[in-house]
Amino acid sequence: MPRLSFRYKLLFAMMLVVGGVSGVTLFLTQQRVQAAYEKLFEDKLEEQLTHVPREQELRIGEIKKECARFAGLRRIFAALEERDVEQLYLTAQDELRVILGSDEVSTNAGFQLPPPAALPEKPAPMPAGPGGKLRPALKDAARKAIAGKQARAPRVPYLGFLDADGKVLEAPELGRFLTADRRFFLDRITRFGKVIGHLQEQQVGYLELRNGRITEIIVTPVRDDEKLVGAVVYGIPFFDVAADATERAISEITDIESGTLLEGKLYTHTIPEVVRVELTRRLTDEITTHTQAREDLLISIHGIPHRIFYTALNEGSRLPIAYKIGLYSWETALQAQADLRSQILGFSAVAMFIALLVSLLLAHGLSVPIRELVGGTEQISKGNFKVQVPVRGRDDMGQLAQSFNEMAADLALKEKYHSILHTIADKDVAQQLLDGKIALGGELRETTVMFCDIRGFTALTQNMNPTEVIALLNEHMTVLTKIVTEHHGVVDKFIGDSIMALFGAPKSYGNDALNAVRCAQRMMAERAKLNETSRYHLQIGIGLASGQVLAGNMGSADRSNYTVLGERVNLAARLCSVAARGEIVLGPATREQLGDLITVEQMDPLQLKGFSDSVVAFKLVEVRTEPQTVAQPA
Repeated sequence: MPRLSFRYKLLFAMMLVVGGVSGVTLFLTQQRVQAAYEKLFEDKLEEQLTHVPREQELRIGEIKKECARFAGLRRIFAALEERDVEQLYLTAQDELRVILGSDEVSTNAGFQLPPPAALPEKPAPMPAGPGGKLRPALKDAARKAIAGKQARAPRVPYLGFLDADGKVLEAPELGRFLTADRRFFLDRITRFGKVIGHLQEQQVGYLELRNGRITEIIVTPVRDDEKLVGAVVYGIPFFDVAADATERAISEITDIESGTLLEGKLYTHTIPEVVRVELTRRLTDEITTHTQAREDLLISIHGIPHRIFYTALNEGSRLPIAYKIGLYSWETALQAQADLRSQILGFSAVAMFIALLVSLLLAHGLSVPIRELVGGTEQISKGNFKVQVPVRGRDDMGQLAQSFNEMAADLALKEKYHSILHTIADKDVAQQLLDGKIALGGELRETTVMFCDIRGFTALTQNMNPTEVIALLNEHMTVLTKIVTEHHGVVDKFIGDSIMALFGAPKSYGNDALNAVRCAQRMMAERAKLNETSRYHLQIGIGLASGQVLAGNMGSADRSNYTVLGERVNLAARLCSVAARGEIVLGPATREQLGDLITVEQMDPLQLKGFSDSVVAFKLVEVRTEPQTVAQPA
């Protein structure tokens, strides 16, 4: 592939920038337009979703409570157990006056029966025999009182009863008083029979009762402890194709065409006839696949996109589930996006042409300085940090040339810093700092921390001059630092006459606790050898603690040090302070990690500063190469 000159690269870059900006502008504008329409749709959807449960609660909330109370009556349980239909309906007349909305037995029970004037204003309670059963004589009297009156025209609501097997309880003596609508209601609720035995609580369902009418059904199981004897079925009108009010009003206010989907059939006053069949088919497939409505559901009906929402009116019910459906045209939103897209693409074409002309002019003036900078970078790559390029002006290219010269000088200086850094910091820490792997901040690491301190240092050096003290410390620290490095440790810092070393940070070698203990033992041995040849005879104590610490490059953005913080650091320092001359004291976590690889002597519990509880520590006796083998008894 031929190498492109800077001029063509600049031209390509300008086109790419203009194209990218245009694309981003187009994308963001479309997103904003879509978001605006989405917000409008969500607001309207929220109105619907909050309206549906609120309206349902207002409509049937009290009815459900009354039906539950009614089903809990002992005499209802007894009547269902005896299949005493007359008693069930008479009790319903007495107990459900409020929600049935009439004093007429006929209307509430599903029969054409006499007006209130022919019956007592309120039936007197009927004495029951043992077990809550009506006496036969009173039952006959009730049947005659009901059957001997003149019928009237039926009204809603509907009421029926199912036995424990799901069969409808009918009264043959009163069958002639049933209207066609009431008889159809009782026939339809037989389909609930197969789920009656599974009902643990009151549930709501929906049924179509001919002529496009939906009835909202409340089924309340009748139980005594765990025994099911039947159910009370209460039905009230929910939707009528001949009705006119709520859905049309909602459509006019919110622009949402709504309806009710029940068992693959759509009931609506507002959705046009021409789209109902297709919409019903699409919605049925969608609900089968996604029981919870998707926020991005977009369906094209007769070429017009529509946003759809649906929500179950009786979600989780074992009875037939009805869905409230909302249909909102998305044609206006898509058209607005198309118009904006055309305008932005037109402006982008003009901008790209202007950018082409400008980039050609700029490329000519930039070629020479760029070639000089390329030559300078080649010298830098060869290690020649003394290279300088001409500064041809005060414009951006002149500033770039000046910056390049300063960069070359900085690189020369940093090369000197690189060599110096290895002399003042541990080589592992220095390399990770140079590689940028240690940033300002920290991380949790599993580490063993060591503190090594000279015993009696103050008394030893109080009469020495500063030069002699520095010489003593340099000799001591040089030997011990070398030992730490040999055991894969890192010297964190020198604190007066103490050394703080890390094993496991910034890099772990897998056996950090063992390396730390072996390092401590070797430091004791080397200090003893040094005492034989050195003019300075020193005794040291060492403390080690293992566990999680916060490790990282800490300080300010201008000056920082790699170190560790945490309770384990404090514990190691405290254990070092209690270690006697020539002793190595281990914390409990270090002892536990090493197991049979070491021999220790447990110390009395220690009360250490900064620790509320006493600490169990161990004196190191021996470090073994292999774990100790326990002899098996003969």
